[in-house]
Amino acid sequence: MTEDYNANIAHYYNAYRPPLHQVILAKCLKPGTVYGNGLDIGSGTGQSSVALADFCEKITGAEPGKEMLEQAIGHSKVSYVHFDSINLPFADSSFDLVTFAGSLFYAKSQRMLNEVVRVCLPNAIVIAYDFEVLFQQLPFGFDLPVEAADYDHRASFSGLAMNGLRETDSFVSDYQLGVSAENLAHLLLSAGSFYDYFSERYRAKDPHSPLVEELEKHSAAHTTDARLYATVYKVGAK
Repeated sequence: MTEDYNANIAHYYNAYRPPLHQVILAKCLKPGTVYGNGLDIGSGTGQSSVALADFCEKITGAEPGKEMLEQAIGHSKVSYVHFDSINLPFADSSFDLVTFAGSLFYAKSQRMLNEVVRVCLPNAIVIAYDFEVLFQQLPFGFDLPVEAADYDHRASFSGLAMNGLRETDSFVSDYQLGVSAENLAHLLLSAGSFYDYFSERYRAKDPHSPLVEELEKHSAAHTTDARLYATVYKVGAK
């Protein structure tokens, strides 16, 4: 049952992610710069890895969740590896761009920071970023569960021994997202607590169809607000 549940969440996570990764990366990186070898840590089903294709010649997505990897998006520039969430299975000085897209909150530790610095080339860029779709502002009368108060979209390496990593930029900005009813349903059902809420609301094992039907009663297209977060680092000479 747990495997089926996790597979359902991974399915909806994979079905649609808002195109905000590219928006954030474009704000973090210099226009026209192309990196040789990018690493996306906590790559999920690959949206954040594929988003690096405009900025890197080659990308590796590293993900500890096998259910996510089983549904990872294929792309000519991207390969995926499973790792134990602690030890990065790469040689020293392998990457010139590393990203954590919504994963540093879970991955943050001194060991992970040390591993990142180890696998980075001198002057590599490291970006910890996230976005938040403000579902609680949806005008449909949904009594959605409140996100865990301890989740931090602004998670960074602050408080750790930086070991040659230095912060160069950070920002929080708002963004308006247009989305279809079907894709809004995908977004809502990719969060476990919301999936449970809508399963109970519609008394359905898979609540996707009744949720889309309810959303389409309001409109086929919707607008919702999102908030973007990023912290940018540079690796010093080794």
